[in-house]
Amino acid sequence: MKTTVYAMIFGLVGSFGLVTYYGIRHSRGTPVEITTPGRAVLEVPYRPQEIHLAGGVHLEPWQSLPAIDLELMYQVTVLPWARSLVSPLTVQAFHNGRHIYFHLAWKDDSEDRRVGVQRFSDAAAIMFPLGDEVEPSTIMMGFMAQSNIWQWKASRDTEFWARTPPKSEAYADYHYPFEEEELFGVSREKVVSAVSELLAKRVGTVTPSDLQEVEGRGLWHDGVWHVVFRRAMDSADPQIAPPLLAGTTRLVAFAVWNGHAGDRGGRKSISEWVELRILPRSP
Repeated sequence: MKTTVYAMIFGLVGSFGLVTYYGIRHSRGTPVEITTPGRAVLEVPYRPQEIHLAGGVHLEPWQSLPAIDLELMYQVTVLPWARSLVSPLTVQAFHNGRHIYFHLAWKDDSEDRRVGVQRFSDAAAIMFPLGDEVEPSTIMMGFMAQSNIWQWKASRDTEFWARTPPKSEAYADYHYPFEEEELFGVSREKVVSAVSELLAKRVGTVTPSDLQEVEGRGLWHDGVWHVVFRRAMDSADPQIAPPLLAGTTRLVAFAVWNGHAGDRGGRKSISEWVELRILPRSP
């Protein structure tokens, strides 16, 4: 008799607990199971080919390579926020055992290569996190950990490859204004590539890297930008520039600036982390 009573009590208590749990869990509607999507994977195959950017950007080498389309997102962590979204971004890559190449392509109705008052350059960048502590989301380039950034700018591209200095809309030349004679030339960075290598340690700390080893060149054709990056797979200083060796995997992220829409600085479209798999040469 006692066993039956105890069984009834435990049963009532258990039922009450289940009902209470269900009520609390569903008090604000039916819960939705949220799954974290897997990272996109960009495979970098071996191809015994050399690309010399001095000859321009040619699309034929990329036609037989696999590509991934990345849906970009607004950078909304710090001002200025983006006004328009550039998406998707098509990315391809390969290596020849010595150099690694990236091809970025995206639609853009205008070719913005000049800068001036309220006039900004189109641009694109590749970011590699340095160290083992990597944020789960890119949020913005160089959010909380040191990162190596390759930034290509259309204005810089024109200055380097066409040997055409940028024109200023503010002053007639690059000398100090209002002087009777050009006594002191305004200091200008010597452009050694269409790509700037940068380091970001945290928010607002983007600075030029001591290494400037990345080459790049862009082609605007039929409303699409095609930008190719080239760098040696090994690195002269792994602390500030990651080795990109065959058989290794690392994270990478991408960003695009639409100059016509006023993108500059933090105002850009960015990707989430992408898993970069650099494939070894097949035996």
